[in-house]
Amino acid sequence: MKSLFNHFEVLDDPRDIRGKRHQLINILIMTIYGILCGYTDFTNLADFLKVHVDYFIKLLNLKNGTPFHDTLSNVFVCIDSKKFMEIFITWIKEITQEKGMHISIAGKAIKSAKDNPYIVSAFLSDIGISLAQVKVADKSNEITAIPELLELIDIKNKIITIDAIGTQKNICNQIVFKKAILY
Repeated sequence: MKSLFNHFEVLDDPRDIRGKRHQLINILIMTIYGILCGYTDFTNLADFLKVHVDYFIKLLNLKNGTPFHDTLSNVFVCIDSKKFMEIFITWIKEITQEKGMHISIAGKAIKSAKDNPYIVSAFLSDIGISLAQVKVADKSNEITAIPELLELIDIKNKIITIDAIGTQKNICNQIVFKKAILY
């Protein structure tokens, strides 16, 4: 399996070389770390990086510390976002292809959201990544959302766990058809 570094080192760096303090690959890796930790904006991401600066200096052999939020923002404005997403999706697919990995499917109410939506998510427990989420339609339940979620993800050779509401005949048939292992 190729490392995160190997996947993203092929992305072109369109920035002017003058004044560049951080290598593109390092910015991408730090940003992905932050995203996987739940940070969704550059200001909070930069704060996260600053708190963990010693870790990132050691991990990436940084000479200039971690980037400021403006640097992060500027990089993502100028890189090829389509190419970035293609590489990111390829990387995620690669790390999730291992046989026997555990995907748990569960519904949750999002209490902090304005309209308290109910979602069903597929969580790759072995590496702590949410693979996909589907909002449950109003006046409905997980039974209708689980098949939609299963269509979004590759579950072949994965161990699927699901609570009692998912033990519907059509859901079980879909899991078996997609060659997953149902527990």
